[in-house]
Amino acid sequence: MPTTAKAHFDQDMTRAEGLLQRAEAIRIAEPDAAADLARSATVFAVGALDAYLCDAYVDTFTRTLQSCRVQRVALPAKYGKTLLPAGPLFAAHYTARHNWALRMAARKLMEKDNLLQISRVKDLLNPALPAGQKLWSDIIQTYVALDRRRLTKHVTADLAALAGRALSDAKEEAVGALLARIGRIVQRRHDIAHNCDRPRYAYTAMTPPQASKMLRDVKSFAEILDAHLDAHRVY
Repeated sequence: MPTTAKAHFDQDMTRAEGLLQRAEAIRIAEPDAAADLARSATVFAVGALDAYLCDAYVDTFTRTLQSCRVQRVALPAKYGKTLLPAGPLFAAHYTARHNWALRMAARKLMEKDNLLQISRVKDLLNPALPAGQKLWSDIIQTYVALDRRRLTKHVTADLAALAGRALSDAKEEAVGALLARIGRIVQRRHDIAHNCDRPRYAYTAMTPPQASKMLRDVKSFAEILDAHLDAHRVY
C-alpha cells in the first residue's frame, strides 16, 4: 500500500493509544474522565481504520486501472462498472502530473462515502486479488493465528484439530466472527460520536481495558489486510 496511507494509520493509532494510556493513568482517581478518554480513543481508532480503508481502495483501484491500460488487458468486471467524477480527470493541476487525475477522481468518489460498512471491503478489493487470495476466506487463518476468540471465535488449535467440511465450516464461522467484531466496534464509535455513548437512555459502560481490546483488534484488522494486499495484489 502507499506508505503515506499506512503511515497516517500508524500515526492515528498512536494518538488513540496515547489517549488510552492517559485514561489508564487516571482510571482509579477519575473514572468518569477515564471512560470518556477511552471512548475518544475508540473514535480515533475507527476513524483511522475508515481513512485507511478508503485509501487502500483508491490506491488499489487506480493501480489496477493504470496497469490494465498500459498492458492493454481487460479491467476486472467490478472495476469496469465504476463511474468516476469527470472534474478531476480534466483539471489542469491534476493532469499535469502522470496518472494523478485518475487517482484524484477515485478519491473524489470516496469523499462522501466511507468504508465503515465492513462487508463492502471484500467487494471493493477482491477484484484486484487473484484466486486463492481473496477476502476473507483465503486470509482468515492469519487472523485466527492471533488466537483471540473475541475476534475470530476459533483459535489456531481449533482449526488444527479439524479437516474437510468441519474445517471449512469453522473458517466460515471465523470470517463471520471477524466481521461482526469489527462491525460492533464501528457501531460503538457511532454510538459515541452521535449519541455521546447513550444509544438508548443511559450511558454504555466503557473502561480502558475494554477500549484497549477494541484498539488492538482494529489495528490487527488493518495491518493484516495491508500486508495481504502488498503481497498479493495482481497489479
